[in-house]
Amino acid sequence: MKVKILFILLTVSLAINAVIFYGLSKYDLVEKGSTQLPKTSMAADSLKLTENKVDIEEKVKSGYGYIYSLTDDQIMKAINEGKKDGAYFGEDFKLPLLSSTSNDSTFEYRDVFINTPYRFVAIHSSNQYAKYDRTSSIEEVWKFISYDHISFSAYVMRGWAKMLAIEMIQEGRILQPYKTENNANGDMKSVNFSVNDIDFREPASLKIFEKSNPEKYAEYKIAFEDYVK
Repeated sequence: MKVKILFILLTVSLAINAVIFYGLSKYDLVEKGSTQLPKTSMAADSLKLTENKVDIEEKVKSGYGYIYSLTDDQIMKAINEGKKDGAYFGEDFKLPLLSSTSNDSTFEYRDVFINTPYRFVAIHSSNQYAKYDRTSSIEEVWKFISYDHISFSAYVMRGWAKMLAIEMIQEGRILQPYKTENNANGDMKSVNFSVNDIDFREPASLKIFEKSNPEKYAEYKIAFEDYVK
């Protein structure tokens, strides 16, 4: 009988110690931030959520899925290209003219550019090297690289920027810019479009017209893939 009682007490004692050990071990793992979490369904779900969050953050950071996203190598390529030319303007990013309904001076002197991140980086690099003899860094240019919009700049006759409007046409849809800016001299007009409104796999056109007379316009071709560098 005494042996039986001792056996029962020993069994209970071992069970209690096992529970205490498990609790302390779990506490120790979580408290120290160990990645070796107990294999429970809750831990698995937490890890899955964490992995998804990191995945999303990495995609946003790298401009994942955006046609003009830049790797560090591409950024350095843009920096070096701008550095070679003290007056870099990015002629490779100029849009070709499709058609024009007017031949007057307002529409004769006009160049339209697509402002990809690559063009911005190269222009910045050119300015920095020409003015201050310094080479731009990847960390420096990351501050003004944005992947949530694409902008276009139209260079026009002085004073005419505020008299003109710009819209994009793609697959029969007219896309309005969410932001428009005219420079102080009135010879440059810039417009921003949300990347969520554009299908970069399909061609589009940029239409520039007089606000007072929309029948007077010029239309420019956009083949988005042509401006990937």
